[in-house]
Amino acid sequence: MIEIIPAVLVCNATDCQAKLLHPGLHSVADMFQVDVLDGTMFDASCFADPSVISTWPNLPNIELHLMVHNPLPIIELWHSLIPSLKRVIIHAELARPLGAILERAQALGLEIGLALNPETSLDRVAHHLHNLDVVQIMGVHPGASGQPFLGEPILAKISRCHELHPNLIIAVDGGVSLKTAKNLVNAGASRLVAGSALWSAANPVEIYTQLKAL
Repeated sequence: MIEIIPAVLVCNATDCQAKLLHPGLHSVADMFQVDVLDGTMFDASCFADPSVISTWPNLPNIELHLMVHNPLPIIELWHSLIPSLKRVIIHAELARPLGAILERAQALGLEIGLALNPETSLDRVAHHLHNLDVVQIMGVHPGASGQPFLGEPILAKISRCHELHPNLIIAVDGGVSLKTAKNLVNAGASRLVAGSALWSAANPVEIYTQLKAL
């Protein structure tokens, strides 16, 4: 079954709370993705303060998409403050030992994943794929929501990943919409991370339901 994960990429606590606790999506989505940008890896930053978020009641299950150069302290802080944190996804392009970060996250009881920028090949992370819960293939360059899907090269990467690792969950983040979702799934994706497609709609739950139906 295809899983749709609402992505939360915001500039302030008010918007974060409105999205993370959106009444309609909260009732249908099993997981929300919180994007973490601090300007160290990409030319963007956002709000993702767990000390504030932890004060909100009835938080959904959360995965972190960590677009930062030093993810481990953030992972440990979130883990200590947010019981509903279930999964962390770090970027394959880090100039740090990926294995040590992933192992520490696993030791905390978290699912682990690697995100690959559009230009990053599967070969770069081939030796990690057997140990991952998910590989997240970026359909756009990270840092901002609402970008157009980068098309055929991304579909080809998804297809190759699925062919080589048929049992690995493949998530796609960026460019997910009603226009692209079917092609993504046909290529081998089993998890779609949707941001602007949901939040720009008058009725996000309706779009969520339509994406699931595709």
